[in-house]
Amino acid sequence: MKNKTGKNFIGVSILIFFSKLLGFARDIVFASVFGTTILTDAFQVIFSFPSLLFSSIGMALSSVNIPDLTYFVKSRSREERNRYIASLYAQITIWGSLIALLGIIFAPALTQLIAPGLSGEVTGIATLLTRIMMPTLLFVSLTYLTTGVLQVHGYFMLSAVISIPFNLLIIGALLLRGADITILGYVTTAGWFLQFLIQIPVLVKEKYRFLGKIEFKNEKIINLYKNLLPILLGNSLLQLCLIIDRSFATHLSEGTTAALAFGSNLFITATSIFIVAMSTVVFPRLSEYCLQLDYERMRGMLAAVFKVLIFILLPYLLLVVAYNREIVALVYERGAFTSKSTAMTSLAFLLYSLAVVGYACQEIFNRVFYALKKFHIPMRASLLCLLINLLLDFLLFRRTGIAGISLSTSFCLLLYGVIMSFMVRQEIGSFVGREFLLFAGKLSVPAGAMLGVVYAGKCFSPGGPVYAFLLPLLLSAGAYLGAAWVMGLRKDLLLK
Repeated sequence: MKNKTGKNFIGVSILIFFSKLLGFARDIVFASVFGTTILTDAFQVIFSFPSLLFSSIGMALSSVNIPDLTYFVKSRSREERNRYIASLYAQITIWGSLIALLGIIFAPALTQLIAPGLSGEVTGIATLLTRIMMPTLLFVSLTYLTTGVLQVHGYFMLSAVISIPFNLLIIGALLLRGADITILGYVTTAGWFLQFLIQIPVLVKEKYRFLGKIEFKNEKIINLYKNLLPILLGNSLLQLCLIIDRSFATHLSEGTTAALAFGSNLFITATSIFIVAMSTVVFPRLSEYCLQLDYERMRGMLAAVFKVLIFILLPYLLLVVAYNREIVALVYERGAFTSKSTAMTSLAFLLYSLAVVGYACQEIFNRVFYALKKFHIPMRASLLCLLINLLLDFLLFRRTGIAGISLSTSFCLLLYGVIMSFMVRQEIGSFVGREFLLFAGKLSVPAGAMLGVVYAGKCFSPGGPVYAFLLPLLLSAGAYLGAAWVMGLRKDLLLK
């Protein structure tokens, strides 16, 4: 990787961190207002679609479009580029609007499919929320499609911060209207539209034009539609597993769906700061290397990427194992979110966090195959793991509740990571060489230093949130970074 890639990763990571921090604030306010009630269950399971499934559709559109647009930008004229983009936007608008309209018409049946365990008055509220959220399919698709265009042109920073106004809008609605779930639904849908509008000035700056004939027979767009479903299924394993988890949880006691949602949101928010930032920055360069058939540089890039991710995610996992309950209490426990809510959510948070390796593999390895335009390989692996998750949830949800549901998703993500690592090796060769293994071995020293501080804090702290949790947390992080510095790991983490 060039030095610019490393700088982009750092910059995008910082901006995503602040965006996610605001997302934390949104979740904190939401949890304080609604807690883990049946109404929260209804909202969380219904809005899993725009937040998880629809976002996955949008990311799939962006993933297919980035290599194609890169081709037009590098090899074709601006007029050809504009015709391609204008037709793509027009068709996405048409199809998104039609699907949203059908969703509004058939909302009662769709609600029963999404949330089969809800009943009584809550079903009516859930049906209304389903109708409110259906237009977000169009807005989310346009948002992610535009984000991909911005990334091709190097606007990584703007694409990383578009969720800030979205989160501010929801926080404002929660503070002003309190537990008005209907208003919150409308505001959430409007927030997605706002994320699209924010990006339009860059399209104007890059001289994109959207007027002209809609080319329904454009070869690139036809191929995009053909590859959309494979990418959606291949790149959405975690998101689809979470939707299945929450649907099964509607059959369990009140608050179970909400606890799963809060726990998974906390896991994804904390880890995606780095995982998504890394995949966002490297994908355009992967596409460029694939056009050049430069597999050696691809292997070098993957080795560097996973060194950074392992260095960051290993201490995250150790701290979650040690302090999952304290973290959830610090983030959520206030207002309607009680100690009982904390107990349920911390279990979900801990077990979902075990999926972190598989989540990283999903985001990074899939980008390799999308750059290679081999979309069916991730899809097949994802379908296998998705079926396993469905079976495990069915067998475990009544017997083991939150533990069985969340652990089945982590197992399936880990299995997916193992499968995809073998598939990547077959395509471009192994990026796990002696240098990579040596780096992984050296990490045992900083990890040991961190665990020593955590153990000492658990055994000898005088009690209270500062001494029992926050102080050991800071000291253990310092021990990890200090030991890594002494071991000379800094030079292994430089992205070039």
